[in-house]
Amino acid sequence: MSGIKSDVLVIGGGTAACVAAASAMEAGKKVTMVFPNGGSSEISGGAIDILGVIPGEKPEICEDYQEGIEAVLKEAPDHVYGKCKDSLESGVKTLVDLAEAGGYPMKGFDGKNVWVPNMLGTFAVNAYVPEAMADGIVEPGKEARILVVGIKGNVTFNAKAAAMSYQKYQEKLGGKATYFSTEIHLTGWGDRRKISDGELADYLDTTEGKEELLTLIKTFCMNNRYAFDTILFPPVLGYLKTQSIVAELKEVCGCKIAEVQALGNSVVGYRFTRAIYRALEVKGIQMLKGSKVAKIEAVDQKVKADCVVGLTDQLHPGEGVEIEAAAAVLATGGYIGGGIKARKTEVWIELLDQNLGTLTTDQLTRDAIAPKGQQFMQLGVEVNEDLSVKEETWKGRLFACGDVLAGHNFANERSGAGIAAASAYLAGKHAAAV
Repeated sequence: MSGIKSDVLVIGGGTAACVAAASAMEAGKKVTMVFPNGGSSEISGGAIDILGVIPGEKPEICEDYQEGIEAVLKEAPDHVYGKCKDSLESGVKTLVDLAEAGGYPMKGFDGKNVWVPNMLGTFAVNAYVPEAMADGIVEPGKEARILVVGIKGNVTFNAKAAAMSYQKYQEKLGGKATYFSTEIHLTGWGDRRKISDGELADYLDTTEGKEELLTLIKTFCMNNRYAFDTILFPPVLGYLKTQSIVAELKEVCGCKIAEVQALGNSVVGYRFTRAIYRALEVKGIQMLKGSKVAKIEAVDQKVKADCVVGLTDQLHPGEGVEIEAAAAVLATGGYIGGGIKARKTEVWIELLDQNLGTLTTDQLTRDAIAPKGQQFMQLGVEVNEDLSVKEETWKGRLFACGDVLAGHNFANERSGAGIAAASAYLAGKHAAAV
């Protein structure tokens, strides 16, 4: 088994892991990341939520996320933000800077949450959105004519249904826009009845695809008797050339252009994740992609990890690698990322091999969108104020961050990226100080 020595080992490849790695690197440390895939960022909508909803019997929409955090902490002093809220600004700035350095610029709104249209025909609440989405936000009280564009064969986004839904739901947010819809027929891939988001993005990255889109939209706008203030597209405007496609669409249409927000969309998640990875690689962080940690332990004032690198299947066992570091950060995600798993009726933190107990009926509710959230979702790693894992076995050398932490419910609070960034920045900072 070959070996690698590092100052800080980060286990995971999602939003929290990337911010933790950047934070440790800022402190001048050699950082190694080990992960099998892109984690949370790869299946995200590419925006940053910090705290959009104050949960409870009557959940409240949060306009100012800092005020929302304080309100949550009054009701739940043990919430994760109680330990890392002071790192929120630094953590989010690190995440936004990484994304921009990798070619994925984002826009914030002075500490406020905004509403953006999504693929379901409703509106999502976020604190930061990619620039390709920014011109689509709801502007309460402002009258506007908005065109929603669908692409024939792309079954993931129904422009007509979305426009009708936006028209209805915006009233709850104070919106006064009028929504219209149309469907365009791109023919560059031949006679296809169905086309996926990924295939569309690939096609629009080509000169042929971009020119066909520009021509069709320009023709539609010229032939329409009314001008539009904003045109919304599904989130498929290229993997690589999104910024230039949006800029050219603005020029030919003479109005604002925006993608609607994706829901776990591979195109936007790919853009977001790859941008962050590019920035981390430029910083000099060693990234063992397509790898996994099989075991971690504290040995001789170090943390040692047994890893498997490369393809693994019946014919390929992968290469065994031992990584030795002064400290490690556990950023493996919760139930979605695989850091927490169910073994029959019991819940375990995988790499710590820690049993969190048995799921009981009083921890569950049949209400899929329960006002107070699902209680079991708040299970996770217990940490000290510096985010070091409480178990004395680790001697203050193992830190945890992101969704693997106990005491929060990102789905109910709309807080996943904010908690990831704030806790990861703090965990990386303290890991670098060991």
